[in-house]
Amino acid sequence: MINQNKADISHIDIEYPESLLDAWKQGDYWMLESSRVSEYIKSILLKKAKNRPGRRYFGEAYVSSTIKMIDGWFNSFKWLSSEKWLTGNSLEPVFEKPFHDTLIKYFGFKNLRNLQNESTALYKGNAEYLHHKKPVAPDLWIIDKKGNHRFIECKLPGDKIGPHQIAGLLLIKENLKVSEKISVSIANLHSC
Repeated sequence: MINQNKADISHIDIEYPESLLDAWKQGDYWMLESSRVSEYIKSILLKKAKNRPGRRYFGEAYVSSTIKMIDGWFNSFKWLSSEKWLTGNSLEPVFEKPFHDTLIKYFGFKNLRNLQNESTALYKGNAEYLHHKKPVAPDLWIIDKKGNHRFIECKLPGDKIGPHQIAGLLLIKENLKVSEKISVSIANLHSC
């Protein structure tokens, strides 16, 4: 069983205006387009939101727009478990390749290999608890203005965090080694 108290996963409550979510559902993405989030986050979230309209991706867009960042990435990739994130083979050039290059730049091959080994071991020892889902990285990876790495899972009202998501946060917190501070958080969004 995974010890959820072993690492410090912070919980952040974030209020958003209901009007912004309503606009997002109607395909009005000005909130993200006019924000100071990284171009990577803007590009990938806009592409995904336009392909899957509705409330999806609003939480990630809103949370990222509230953080002053040096850089940031949206994490829809299986980099905690898939070999291609170590080798760099068969990566899509627009979003995956730049994400891979950034992972290697900040964390290095050995660090990522160790993280994937820990992920595999955790999954093998806890598959039933994880509902047979491998640990996954959270929605956002942001380098804030102080240079700290912030990994954030975003949850809108009605969304629940899964054990495989908690496992991913814990793996990152306990196994990624860099000189800068790494924090892991769950951002719970509420309308105001």
